[in-house]
Amino acid sequence: MRYIFTFLVLIVVSVTARENPFKAVETSATTGKTTYKKDTMEHFTSVKVQLPSSARILKSVEFHFQNLDGSVESKDVRLNQKIDWHDELIVKKLVDDINQPTAIVSTKIKKDKKIVKKALKKISFKNLLVFTIDDKSLYIKTRDKKIRDFLITEPYKIVVDFKREISFYTKVYNLKTRYFKSITLGKHSGYYRVAIELDGKYLYKQRKVKDGYVFTLR
Repeated sequence: MRYIFTFLVLIVVSVTARENPFKAVETSATTGKTTYKKDTMEHFTSVKVQLPSSARILKSVEFHFQNLDGSVESKDVRLNQKIDWHDELIVKKLVDDINQPTAIVSTKIKKDKKIVKKALKKISFKNLLVFTIDDKSLYIKTRDKKIRDFLITEPYKIVVDFKREISFYTKVYNLKTRYFKSITLGKHSGYYRVAIELDGKYLYKQRKVKDGYVFTLR
């Protein structure tokens, strides 16, 4: 009788734990599924980068990306090529260019060639100086002797002093050229000064020519 009583107790406990032991277990519709989160991130098309005026050589481009498993890696593309900091750099997916008609691409190239053409700019001052700007070079035509030249910063300027006793009001030429922003001439005792303001950070080299001096930025 004791064994029969124990067996009946077990049956009662089992039925209490599960009201209908013969009914199939209902499962949640979300069992085994991850919570859905709408992906609002845009697809990459292109990105533009403007480097500081001190940049001269593009050493590499590094890409940081996230993998499927969430880990983050990077890929470094070595370049080691000269650049002009004025130029805006663009990283763009190639498929956009491949889908362009050939005629449109050719037209763009022709327009670029027109932009690249060099434009010489000349400025004369009191029959003493003639400035000729050619890309990164500034040619100063003069018969006066150069006393000194040096570079100052904030803003970057090439300062050149020429020996001559002369009187004139300070003169400023605002230039609409790449590399050279303005030329300022001022009188001092026994010499006059030419201050050439630059549009960024540069070093320069100068050389004497037959009828003047040439200053080339680098």
